[in-house]
This record gives sequence, C-alpha cells and structure tokens, in this order.
Amino acid sequence: MDEGQQRLLIDRIVQEVLRRISALEARDEDVAGTVVLLTSRTPSPESALAKLRQNFDGGLSFINFGVKNPFMLQNVIDAGPELEDLVTETVAGAAKLVLLSPRIGLLESIAKGDDRDLVPYLVIRSLLWGRSVSVLLDFEPPRFRRNTFYEKLADIITTLQDMGVKVLTYSCAQYAGEGLTLVTEADVTEAWRNHKTEISCALGAIVTPAAKDKSKELGIRLN
Repeated sequence: MDEGQQRLLIDRIVQEVLRRISALEARDEDVAGTVVLLTSRTPSPESALAKLRQNFDGGLSFINFGVKNPFMLQNVIDAGPELEDLVTETVAGAAKLVLLSPRIGLLESIAKGDDRDLVPYLVIRSLLWGRSVSVLLDFEPPRFRRNTFYEKLADIITTLQDMGVKVLTYSCAQYAGEGLTLVTEADVTEAWRNHKTEISCALGAIVTPAAKDKSKELGIRLN
C-alpha cells in the first residue's frame, strides 16, 4: 500500500468515526413523553383517554388543531400559525406521537407522503426521526372489500403500517336504553370474553361487517 492509499484509508476511517459519533449524539438527544394530536372531533372521549393512558406510559400532552378540547385538560397547546415553531419543537422533543381519531383524508395525505400541511408534516417527520408513531382510531379497520370505500381505507391503513405507524383502536359504542347503538368487532370479542351469549342492540343500531363475522365465529347472538 503506497502513501496515497494510506492517506485515503485514514480519511475514510476518520469520516466513519465522525459519522458514528454524530449518530450517537443524535440518539442522546433528550426526548421523552407522548404528544397527542387532536385534529378532529373525538367520539367517546372518556374511552379514548382511557386507551391513551393504558397504552402510553409517562406524561401525555396534547396539541389541539382548532377543534373543541374533549378532555378539558390543562396540558393542551392550541395550535395556530403563530405557534408552528412551538408545535414542531414540542413534537420533536417527544419520544412518541399519537394521531387521535383523524379524518380519513388526513390519513390518506400521510400515506401519500403529502406533507404540505402541518399535521402530515409532523407525522412524517416523526417517522423519519425514528420516533414511535401511532394512530388511535375510533373504529375497527375494515376487512378487504373490493371496489368499495372499505378497500380504499384498508389500503391506506396497510400503507401506514408499512411506513411504521402503529394502528390502535378504541370503542366508541354508546348505550341507548338497554342496547348498543354501534356494535363493533371489539364489542363482540369483549362479550365472548365475559362469557355472554348475546349482545342487545338498540333499534336501528349500526353493526359493522367485522362484528357480524365475529359474532358468527364466536357464536354470539346479536339481539
């Protein structure tokens, strides 16, 4: 190995050492806690908050994008054009990011990588930063339905999961009298776990296709 090759090798080693040091410094950045993005109405906020507390340890903080604060909590930042820098810094300093009960169009923008608006930008950037990103839905992801809206929604959710987004759900079923007004797959599973043989449904109740399939599978009668 001549002198020129030795210098080239030394330069490559130095560059690699500097790169590794830089990577370690980035990992040592102080990130902690969970930030929840509120971008649309939250059905059954008590159930949503219980699910958040169940799945995310440590402090929860919220960023509200122009919707009614469903939790009446103090640690909420009301996002606005003049606070974009604060919002971005808050998200960058969090170890986990949760998008709560978002609109389908917003999920589609994220799946397409369209970060022109602030919320998709924050979600996509958090993924690129290596943060834990979750979407908490108020419905069970639909099964594949060819040539229907369900097919499109299922594709969006699959794309998000392929990007590294964790998809969680909570039940927004509400009771009216003695029956449920909305029956989801989670309701059927819960009834089975509690050794029930039937679920009482209110007049005109909405029963999701997944709930119907699950009730047949588990032998739960929808009354």
